Amino acid sequence: MTHYKTRPGVVLTAICGEHVLVAAAAIRDLCPYVTEINETSAFLWQQLTHGADLDGLMAALDTEYDIPDPSAARQAVEAFLRQMLELNYLLPVEQGGTHE
Repeated sequence: MTHYKTRPGVVLTAICGEHVLVAAAAIRDLCPYVTEINETSAFLWQQLTHGADLDGLMAALDTEYDIPDPSAARQAVEAFLRQMLELNYLLPVEQGGTHE
């Protein structure tokens, strides 16, 4: 199963009450400088800073939000992961290996 590592130099912060991912100057050529995300995405990002995999994200999400429809939630989490990978904010790490 794939685990995910947040790209070094990308930080989650709040600006005027909004959650945003901000890329440090050294990596701005690799990913967008600023991307706004919602509260749930910010929660998932925090879980990803600990190297969570999809199952770990789902368990944390269910604990935090008591998810009524796990199938729909899983699809939403998978979409979030795809978006973060496409924006290059995340690095996939295969279990037992690294990616960099």
